[in-house]
Amino acid sequence: MRRDDDEERSGEAGGASWVDRMVIPDDLSELDAEVRALRRERRVQRRRSRLRRLTGSGGTTGPLLIVAVLLIAGVAGLLVLFQPRRTAGTVTALDNAQTTDRLLPDVLVTLVDGNRRAVREFRPGVFALAPAGCDCDAALLAAGTAAHKHNVPFFLLDRKLPVLPAGLTEATTTRLVEPTGTIAERYAAEKNGRRVDGGPVLVLVAASRQVQRVLPAATPLTLERELNQLVPQAAAAS
Repeated sequence: MRRDDDEERSGEAGGASWVDRMVIPDDLSELDAEVRALRRERRVQRRRSRLRRLTGSGGTTGPLLIVAVLLIAGVAGLLVLFQPRRTAGTVTALDNAQTTDRLLPDVLVTLVDGNRRAVREFRPGVFALAPAGCDCDAALLAAGTAAHKHNVPFFLLDRKLPVLPAGLTEATTTRLVEPTGTIAERYAAEKNGRRVDGGPVLVLVAASRQVQRVLPAATPLTLERELNQLVPQAAAAS
């Protein structure tokens, strides 16, 4: 059997000892390179060890961590998707009361010539509610132009006679006076007798007299899409 001190004993016997093979530098700074290499190797080993723990080598920690991250990302995406917000082009859904009776309120309106008629007689049509004082002539012009393009009558309706915006004519635009504000209040163009800030609320009425859409802030693209859906319905009901 070999003893641990065989080499030492061999040295004592006149042979070369392992101590003789050791080289001790005169300046310890000569060992800096070896020390740095050893430290780098240990850091690499520690990183590999942490990575194995995170990925769960030989276990289920890694897959569970990935599933948890995906679940958190999915929930965050749903919260952003369904966050309530009001942006231009929003189509307002009719509430329960409007679903059971999707007609304009049964009120009389006055035309420019002084004649009075039931507002429900005007169909189909695009009604711009509470346009007076909204400083939104550009939006009114765009809405009126789009309605005329689709051969749908365009109406300006307010408590007092609305001013005809530049670019629109009496031939393509009908101005109506409804002094009680019932229609404007019904579709949130007014609140507590005061006009709501923002552009006019557009109410699209089909030939069947039913309110098809309420657009509180319509973009040209949104109005164009809604008119494309309104016109076939109007043609079928006429």
